[in-house]
Amino acid sequence: MSIKAIKAETEVTEEDSNELKATVQSVIQSIRNEGDKAVSEFTKKFDGIDLKKFLLSDSEIEKKISNLEPSTKELIDTNISRIRKFAEFQMGMYKEMQLEVDGGGTVLGQRIIPIKAVGVYVPAGRFPLLSSALMGIIPAKVAGVKRIVAMTPPGKGRPDPAVLYGMLKAGADEIYTIGGIQAIAAMAYGTESIRPVDKIIGPGNKFVNEAKRQVFGRVGIDLLAGPSEVLILADESACTEKVVYDLLAQAEHDTAARSCLITNSRSLANDVIDKMEYYISTLETKEILKESWANKGSILLCDTINEAIEAANDYAPEHLELHLSPENKELAFSKLYNFGSLFMNEDTPVVFSDKLIGTNHTLPTNRAARYTGGLSVGAFIKILTYQEVIKKESLYNLADRAQRQSKLEGLAGHAKSAELRTKIRDQEIIV
Repeated sequence: MSIKAIKAETEVTEEDSNELKATVQSVIQSIRNEGDKAVSEFTKKFDGIDLKKFLLSDSEIEKKISNLEPSTKELIDTNISRIRKFAEFQMGMYKEMQLEVDGGGTVLGQRIIPIKAVGVYVPAGRFPLLSSALMGIIPAKVAGVKRIVAMTPPGKGRPDPAVLYGMLKAGADEIYTIGGIQAIAAMAYGTESIRPVDKIIGPGNKFVNEAKRQVFGRVGIDLLAGPSEVLILADESACTEKVVYDLLAQAEHDTAARSCLITNSRSLANDVIDKMEYYISTLETKEILKESWANKGSILLCDTINEAIEAANDYAPEHLELHLSPENKELAFSKLYNFGSLFMNEDTPVVFSDKLIGTNHTLPTNRAARYTGGLSVGAFIKILTYQEVIKKESLYNLADRAQRQSKLEGLAGHAKSAELRTKIRDQEIIV
């Protein structure tokens, strides 16, 4: 049963949805038609910045990062190293292979080819999102993408020097100060000064998400990510303080962020309810947290740990933390299958993955974990197959069977294409 249920969503009216779609479509179309001029106009309109040049030069980048503390650079360098190490580990599972069939008469194979050009959108809202830059750029670099474009909104103090340093060190080839819809449109269609890319990745607000949805097909995209989510699956062994602060760590991302506790322990559920207000009051982000927890926080009490596990699978969260006894943790690990990323014990909080542990933090939200995982090097490569028939016996066998099936399907052109491959055999038989 729900101890604390999420408040009913404020229904998005069809009029609001249509207005969002129309706004985004209009901006995209303007940029397609007018290029850099339209990007400048919308940057002034939406960001209040009058920009005529978007690409940051090497000297501009060096100037912006020149005052970064050595300790900050060391922190970012270490994070890059960890994220790269895991991306390289993931890359190791992709192999170029060949398989011989028909007794060696036919060869089937696959090649691993990186996408040629990728755009990484790095939002710059309430907080500078250094980790979003690293999580998008590093796996692209490891995958072998030749051209990595990073775009982030302009403004006072933007790009944040630490974020800019991260983009540079992670491997961005071009860094532009363009945000929102206009960034997505410019990467998808190109302008006079910006060459288009083949795929766009990175989180953003509802306008960025809608822009990615509208340009999909012209380019590939990663995910249509919603507000951040955490689900904590806990039993009576859990520490209330760790549970609460891990819930709040995600809730402070946004007033729309979702934080949920599922447990079979009534005492834990009640303790979290009783102490939440106090814990919120201890944090500088308390205004965001009050609204986020009030509107999007939830606690579900289950009778058994098995019921709690199934409830977690149904929720399909972006982040799933286990605060369980060793026995229950083993059971949960064997039965959980819907999550963006799994945090195996109470001392492996989401904040580690958000920042530096090494796994990618770009993960599915809104129950998309039912059918997809998070961002990885696999998003930046293409697995391309090839085939070659090299022996006559295999050729004739394939031709005969392809011809028969084509006739079954009523495809005369297919049948004729296959039949032509038997001419040499038929001539040999006649002779």
